[in-house]
Amino acid sequence: MPNDQEHERVAALSALIAWADRRERLAEERAALVAAAWRSGSRTVAELARLARVSRDTIYADLKIHDIDTSARAQDPIGAEATPREQLTAESVRPLARLVDAVARPAFGRAPNDPLTRVTTSAGNALEAVADVLDPPTDQGPGWKQEDLLPGLASEGAAITHHAQRELASRQEPDQLAARTDYLHRALMHRGRHASAERVDVVVALPIGEALTVRLGRDDRGWTTLSSDSPLLAGEIDGLDHLEVQHALTILSQVITRNLDNGAFVEKRKHPLPGGPAVRHRSIPSNED
Repeated sequence: MPNDQEHERVAALSALIAWADRRERLAEERAALVAAAWRSGSRTVAELARLARVSRDTIYADLKIHDIDTSARAQDPIGAEATPREQLTAESVRPLARLVDAVARPAFGRAPNDPLTRVTTSAGNALEAVADVLDPPTDQGPGWKQEDLLPGLASEGAAITHHAQRELASRQEPDQLAARTDYLHRALMHRGRHASAERVDVVVALPIGEALTVRLGRDDRGWTTLSSDSPLLAGEIDGLDHLEVQHALTILSQVITRNLDNGAFVEKRKHPLPGGPAVRHRSIPSNED
């Protein structure tokens, strides 16, 4: 059996075993979460059943396990001590990483350059990196301390952003991307508590030993501009270039904002800037649907 196919088989079986292990704990964990929600103030059985996607009888049974009398809902004290506060563990994260890998690896074998496949692969790698940071291997030699592992985790996060932007650039025309950038810039300024970088000069060291100054900015539409006095700069900005430059400007804006005096801001505006994208709402189906 080819190595890749064997890896897929082992990963799939590993994910299935992990799922079975989690399934055995699901009822107990659900009961604890239901009890915590009740004690924190959510006292409607029908609502708890809808959110947990189980029957009302199941909710009543979960509450009974934790000695909660639903007839005394008005008198039952609300306390924060019942809220689950378990720390994230490598044992809980690593099975998720293996499950994502089992899903992503076959797709990667068929379409390795598909942006969403690459996003999924990087997400699995990021979860694996999180597990390693939570519980660094002690038998792998040097380079496995938490401070050694965190840069790799950050790199996987950057890869997710890159491939997501590749997909967005392939789906929208330049005018659409420019309009979105322009709106985001104006929305940040509208809030009154954020700076927004409009242009920046970057000095680039070249392999030939020279330095090149490049100006990055936006035109009136919001599209990225790139210019230099040097003939060494050639080419045109495409959709992915635009998104990545604007993302970089956003990061710079965040750093600068954190270091500005309060005199640079105005009182935060509560109402959003008109003309923005539609607000998404996710409907959670009821157990009775």
